[in-house]
Parts: sequence; C-alpha cells; structure tokens
Amino acid sequence: MGVSRLIVPVLSVFALSASFALTVNAQPASESGKGAWKFVKTTKDGIEISRRAGRTSGYYEYKFVAESPVGPEQLEQFVWSSFQTAEKPVKKRTFIVDKSDEVVFHDLISVPVVSNREYTMRIVRKKDQESRRFEFRTAPELGPPQTPDYVTMAIVFGCWEIRPGEDGGSKVTYTVYSEPGGSVTPLIVRGPQLKEATSDFRRTLKDAKKAVK
Repeated sequence: MGVSRLIVPVLSVFALSASFALTVNAQPASESGKGAWKFVKTTKDGIEISRRAGRTSGYYEYKFVAESPVGPEQLEQFVWSSFQTAEKPVKKRTFIVDKSDEVVFHDLISVPVVSNREYTMRIVRKKDQESRRFEFRTAPELGPPQTPDYVTMAIVFGCWEIRPGEDGGSKVTYTVYSEPGGSVTPLIVRGPQLKEATSDFRRTLKDAKKAVK
C-alpha cells in the first residue's frame, strides 16, 4: 500500500477529464478548513462522511470517520510505514527528507491521455496523550524545479488522526483536500474524488487489520 493511494485521491480521474477541459470556471476562495463540516452520509460499513467548501469554488474537503479494531499504536505504525512505498501511477519517488517524524518526497506520476503530474509532499508525524496525527501537504518550495512536460498538482493537504476507540481499538479520522491542477475541473473530479477517497480509506483500514493479525 503506497502513499499515492492514501493522500492523492484524484489520479484515476485524470484520463476522464481531457474532453471536458475548461467546462467550469473555478474561482479562488478562502483556504479550506474555515467552514463548518456538513454531513454527507454513513456507509453500510459504518464510515461517516462529511464535507466542507474548499479554497476554490466547486471543490470540497472531505472527512471520513470510522472505528478500527486495530490499536492506536499498531495503526500508527502501519500508516506511517506505508508512506515509505509508492504504488502506480507513481513512476518515480525521490526522498528529500526521511526522518522518524517527518518525510518529504517528490513524485512523478504517469497519467494517460492528459499531462503527467508531479508534486512534492511533506508529511509530519505528531503525537500526544490523546491522539496520533499525520499531517500532509504539498510543499513545492521544498522540491526540485518543475519537470519538463509535467503539470504540478495545485494543492493536496489533509490529516490522519488516530485516537483510542472501543475495546482497545481506534477511532480514525481522515481528512483530504486536493486540486489536480492543469485543465481538470471540479465538475469532472468531484464525484470520482469522493468515491476513490472512500474506497482508499476503507481499504487502508482493512489492510491494517490483516497486517496486525
């Protein structure tokens, strides 16, 4: 399981967007994180989904909340270790910082039909008596110059928060916001973003449960 699955839930929709380029004008708004969360739904397997307006009109920041039978310490180690590997469509990953509480890496991503993407990501690990957190955000200022023939993803940020749950398990909250950059518009990305992010969150919790047996 790689970090591209966990924190960038937009890549699988790029190929669908080429023929719809510029169909919507996305107007810059305030930075995400200032509005109230609005409940969307609870899935059949108990994932509570909410959203709030993003920094650009038409995009949303999503929040997923669920219970896991895996304890906080084990789940923390599983999620953190997953950031060390990359899955397709990541073509190349270069680590710039690799410490026990911080990683920074640059990814090149192969995308069919439309332009390939790239980003530099910073993930910081924080812990206190109540929670364990992984805060991630694109950080182009920490990475290399733009690669020829690649489009830099506009912005990705979010957080994994793990708190003690029932019966020794964990209560997990995952938030994510992303804009793919280039000519990809909110109209095309919005539905697939939510579907893919929900699937990725669910699969991560299932993989963690299998890994600690």
